Amino acid sequence: MAVPFLLKPFEPISDLAISGRVVRSQSALTVEYTLTGAVDELEVPPATSATPSRRDQLWQDTCFEVFIGIPDSTRYWEVNAAPNGDWNVYRFDDYRQAMVAESACQHVSSTWQSITKGYYLTLELSTGGWLAVDQPLELGISTVLKANSISYWALEHTGTEPDFHRRDSFSLVV
Repeated sequence: MAVPFLLKPFEPISDLAISGRVVRSQSALTVEYTLTGAVDELEVPPATSATPSRRDQLWQDTCFEVFIGIPDSTRYWEVNAAPNGDWNVYRFDDYRQAMVAESACQHVSSTWQSITKGYYLTLELSTGGWLAVDQPLELGISTVLKANSISYWALEHTGTEPDFHRRDSFSLVV
């Protein structure tokens, strides 16, 4: 079943919109983002190689993110996907604590497409072996857009500053 979402900018932006949907299967989590509006100024990081790779600090540029939490647990994961195909998955034991690259995840697949007045990104994450099939997941869907400035988009902004790691912003359950 597909669960739709609409992201909100931390600071109001009237000429952009980010919507999408999440699909969870037995062995994968797929997140589809649709970015529409005034995208001409959007900065997309160039490909770093012919093959997308695991890279750090993708959030410093345009980056699409999913935060995955398990109910009643402080542990969570941060999934990053750049339009150029680079990716990473980090595991945290608690709020911003003990960050490590998740070794159980060896690849995140993403595709970036130009559409009429916008872009479309699909992120697919294999969850087999590290997220139980029958375990509900609390998701925080977010995006960092870099243009003339940086804007922060999320399902919920629950603090006084943009902070995608806040568990009270993991508001989509699949």
